[in-house]
Amino acid sequence: MEYEIAGWLSVIFRFVHVIASIMWIGNSILFTWMELNLIAPKAGDENTDKDLLGQLDMLHGGGVFHLQKRVINPGAIPAPLHWFMWQSYTTWITGTLLLISVFYINGGAPLLDSSKSALTGWGAIGMSVGGIIAWWLVYDTIWRSKLKEVPALAVLLSFALLMTATVYFNQYFNGRAVFLQVGVMLGSAMTANVFVHIIRNQKKFMKALLAGKPHDLKYGKQAKTRSMHNHYMTFPVLFMMLSAHFPQLISADWLSPILGVIIVSLMLVKFFMNSRYYFGGWLVAIFIVFLIACGLIKVFLIMPASTSDVGLTDVQKGAKLFVAQGCAVCHQVGSSQLAPNLDKLYNSTVQLADGGTVVADEAYLRESIERPQAKVVKGYPASMPPVSLTKEQLDNLIAYLKSR
Repeated sequence: MEYEIAGWLSVIFRFVHVIASIMWIGNSILFTWMELNLIAPKAGDENTDKDLLGQLDMLHGGGVFHLQKRVINPGAIPAPLHWFMWQSYTTWITGTLLLISVFYINGGAPLLDSSKSALTGWGAIGMSVGGIIAWWLVYDTIWRSKLKEVPALAVLLSFALLMTATVYFNQYFNGRAVFLQVGVMLGSAMTANVFVHIIRNQKKFMKALLAGKPHDLKYGKQAKTRSMHNHYMTFPVLFMMLSAHFPQLISADWLSPILGVIIVSLMLVKFFMNSRYYFGGWLVAIFIVFLIACGLIKVFLIMPASTSDVGLTDVQKGAKLFVAQGCAVCHQVGSSQLAPNLDKLYNSTVQLADGGTVVADEAYLRESIERPQAKVVKGYPASMPPVSLTKEQLDNLIAYLKSR
C-alpha cells in the first residue's frame, strides 16, 4: 500500500511539475520575445504618449493583439492587473516534493555512488540541501555586489563556482544525481529570483503608485535583470531535469566538463536566438555552437577515464557498470513505476506476471540480465532490452545487486 501511494503521489507531483514548468518557461520566452520586439516611440514625435515605453501588434486566434509597455499613472492603475509568479512557485514546490520522494525519502541512497565514496545517505541529503542553499547565497551575493556592473566578469565567476560545485558533488553522487543536483540548484535560484527580486521589486513600485507616487523605473530594471538571468538558465535546467534519459552522458567518466559544455552551449544558443533581430548570422552561429558542443562532448566521451578500476572491489565495479549501462535510469529507487526496485532483491520472493513466484537467487539475477523477458515481474512491462556483458562484467553486476 505504501508503494502504491508513493507511486500515485509521484505521478501527481511529476504531472503538475511538468505543467507548471511549461507555463513558467513559456512566460519567460514569450515576455522576452515581446521585450525584444517592442517598437520604441519615435524621438521628437509630439503626438507620442509620454508614458509609452514601446508597443507591438501580434496576430493570433483570428485577431490582432495590441500590446503596450508603459509607465503606470498613479491615478489610473489598470484593473485587473495580472501578476506572474505562481507558475514559478508551483514548479519549485512540486520539484522539491519530487526530490524528496525520489531521492531523500529513501535515506539518500539514490544520490550516492558507492564506487566513489562511503558517504552515508543522510550525509548525501545534507550535502544536497546545503548545496542548494549555498548556491543561492553565493550567486545572489555576486549579483548584489559591484561585480554586477561588469556582467561578463560576474558571469565567469558564477560559472566557475558552479563548475567547482559540480566537481565536488561528482566525488560522491552518481551521474544522474549530479546532473539533477546542479539543475535543482539553478532552478531553486531561479525561483528565489522571482520571490526575492522580481516580485518584491514589483511590489515596491506598486506600493509607491498606490500611495500616489510616480512610477519608479529603477525597480523594474532590477526585476528585469534577474528575469533575464532566469531566461538564460531555462535551457540548461530543462536539459538537466531530463538527464535521466541520457545515460551515455550521466555515466560518462568526464561528467563535469561535459556538463559545463552543455550549460555554456545552451546559454549561447538562447543568446543567439535573442540576437536574431540585430545579428544576421544568428542561425549560423547556433549551428556552429551545436557542432562545437557535440565535438567537445564526443572528445570527453572517448577520452580515457581519469581513474581506472584498479583497486576497486567487484561490488564497486558493478556499481559503476550499473550506472554506465543505464540501468539506474529505470531501476532508480523512487522510480519503481518504470522498473522493479532492486534494493534488498537478492533472495527475496518475486511475484511474476504469469501469476507464479520465484526466489531472486543468483541464477535468477543472471537470467534476468541475459534474458530479461524470461520472467517478467508483475506490474511492469516486458520492456527491458537484453544486455551484452562480458563474464567478468556480469559477475561484477550481480555482486553489486546482491549487496544492495
